[in-house]
Amino acid sequence: MSRLAGAAGKQAGLARALWWAVRRRTAVGPDDVAVAYDGLDRAVLWTITVVGVVETAVVHVLVSWPPLRWSLLALSVYGVLGLVAFDCTMRQHPHVVRGGELLLRSGHFRTARVPLEHLAGVRTRVSNAHRKTLEAGDDGLALSFMGGTSVELRFSPAAEVEVDGRTHTVERVSFAAVDPAAAVTLLRARVAIPKH
Repeated sequence: MSRLAGAAGKQAGLARALWWAVRRRTAVGPDDVAVAYDGLDRAVLWTITVVGVVETAVVHVLVSWPPLRWSLLALSVYGVLGLVAFDCTMRQHPHVVRGGELLLRSGHFRTARVPLEHLAGVRTRVSNAHRKTLEAGDDGLALSFMGGTSVELRFSPAAEVEVDGRTHTVERVSFAAVDPAAAVTLLRARVAIPKH
């Protein structure tokens, strides 16, 4: 039952993303500093969308049996809207530096709260080997975009990161950023100065 509720929540989030797109809303507060991670080329996205619309029209004309024709039309429209909504939710929910924490997000699907109190170092470090959007294990956590991360944080002592309601104690956190150098500059200002 919880998986069904989770799937329904994700679908509702995609519908909300379309509504937010119409209203030009984002999940960024007035005091938040946004760090974008969705670097998809808009031309590629819109090309895929246009191809999907053309495909929908062609299939609707070529299929003559009404039950199949209307079923395929509904699925095709759902697919095109889903693609647009996915792009919207990624852009509407960037990572943000909020107060004393870094809020890492993957659209409305995943959220990781990273306290910056014990941040010891920040660097650009590109990795495109992630098999899952969220990977937590050993002493590290990675929230990737399309399998890639580009910024790495180090903590001393280890930080307690909350991910979807669960706490992970980690020494490293990696995430994706469209402009890794700007993200590093922003976060280096938060590096804790050792007390002697």
